[in-house]
Amino acid sequence: MFELGCLFETRIGNCGIAWNEAGLTGVQLPGKTREEDLAWLTRHGAELVDEADVPAHVAGIIAALRAFLAGEETDFSGVTLDMRRHSDFERAAYEALRKVGWGKTVTYGDLAAAVGKPNGAQAIGMAMGRNSWPLIVPCHRVLGAGGWLGGFSAPGGTVTKKALLEREGVYPDGGQMALFE
Repeated sequence: MFELGCLFETRIGNCGIAWNEAGLTGVQLPGKTREEDLAWLTRHGAELVDEADVPAHVAGIIAALRAFLAGEETDFSGVTLDMRRHSDFERAAYEALRKVGWGKTVTYGDLAAAVGKPNGAQAIGMAMGRNSWPLIVPCHRVLGAGGWLGGFSAPGGTVTKKALLEREGVYPDGGQMALFE
């Protein structure tokens, strides 16, 4: 299936988005350089198009991503995703996670139980690491038991995860500031 992609500027840097006729195939948070962002599109197999040339539905998603990154409450539940590159388990986890709204969190264990794998917290962590749509499938909202941040595979790691949660008014680890960050 033919895939297109676009880089677009946000408050935190260049983000990437890729899509085909079946839906959105990926979102990329900013890398360290524009070359790194372009490399993501190349690895994704997407042909680069200018933002001015994206279809209206993709322009709407870009606008929503910009709003989210500016700290505005945003609902991505209407975005169609092409999940064919993901396993059935990952698809189920992503669909369940998309129901966790702005300012809410879920634990790895609770998300595993929600998809019928009550002992699958580690598998949920692995699925989150393979999430192709950060923010749209809000893997930053998945925490370890007791509010532990867990991992985050997007650029910036758990520092980015914590910042995204704080934009939503969620303060992991009881909202306590670490002495050494």
